[in-house]
Amino acid sequence: MAIEALRTVRETEASAVELRRAARDEARKILEQAEAEGEALIEREISQAHAEAGAIIAQAEAEATREADPIRAEAKTISACIRQEAAGHLPSAVAHIVERIVKAHGRS
Repeated sequence: MAIEALRTVRETEASAVELRRAARDEARKILEQAEAEGEALIEREISQAHAEAGAIIAQAEAEATREADPIRAEAKTISACIRQEAAGHLPSAVAHIVERIVKAHGRS
């Protein structure tokens, strides 16, 4: 009977050792899976953040273009007016230069 009890204790100890080994293996697998899922989640979040940032930038650029268009049109109009006004002054400017510089030096 003592031998049977001793055999039972040894089997129980061996079983406990095997259970601890299996538990460690299972814990390692759970940890590896959690790390992989965590990294995948981080990658998805980063990708989503990049996409959202791109959308925000595109929206801001579109808004800036809408705001800049009237300013650009006004600047073109003003530029055309200034050019036209300058062209109107060109004959008198040329005449003034000829009178002041060319005739002053006796080359007329």
